[in-house]
Amino acid sequence: MISIIGSGKIGANVAVHLALRGLDDLTLVDVVQGLPQGEAMDIQHMISAYGIDIEVRGSNDYKDIEGSDLVLVAAGFGRKPGQTRLDLMNSNAGIIRDVSLQIKKYAPECTLVMITNPLDVMTYVAHKLTGFERHRVLGMSGTLDGARLRYFVAKELGVATSSVTPMIIGEHGENMLPLAEYTTVGGIPVSHLLTGDKFAQVISSVRGVAAEVIARKGATIHGPAAAVTTLVEAIVKASTP
Repeated sequence: MISIIGSGKIGANVAVHLALRGLDDLTLVDVVQGLPQGEAMDIQHMISAYGIDIEVRGSNDYKDIEGSDLVLVAAGFGRKPGQTRLDLMNSNAGIIRDVSLQIKKYAPECTLVMITNPLDVMTYVAHKLTGFERHRVLGMSGTLDGARLRYFVAKELGVATSSVTPMIIGEHGENMLPLAEYTTVGGIPVSHLLTGDKFAQVISSVRGVAAEVIARKGATIHGPAAAVTTLVEAIVKASTP
């Protein structure tokens, strides 16, 4: 079972993407009465239209995450226009503290995937409070920042995104570090295809695009949801005999 803590825009969209993959049963948990139940019902009807047979349920009780193999945390406040991810640290740290302790209590054997910003800090908080081994507490930033890097490299070179294999490390924020030597296009390092100035422009776009989306529509939703789903799918397939 996969559980998702937080049924707001990000959590609900992650649930939609995962349900469409049919990877496992889903449990949505949120403190808002009725919200996770309503989202679960809506998603259940959606996948029925596609003939996908998994169970999706909603709950306001953390006890219902018992037995989860994966727990995804999307609880907390999102960025507003003009905010950085680090601006959310104080408001979200207390939420992640409470959520982490509930996960430790009810799903002590799970792998934990963090979505809440500032991602690196919240992942560290969850790691410390759950006491889980390092390999069981993951942040989703690499897949999201990598997807954005893939897009901007493909756009700059006029190639298919499927031909780009991105490599990006570091903070999910201003200090993220795309690696030109290890980002490839058809197996060729992008450092051989783009000048230093052109790649610097790509990096600037990757770092700043989330703020641009937030300024235009209030939140980033679809990109993060798809990135989380990509990560979860890799974890599930890697653990399946």
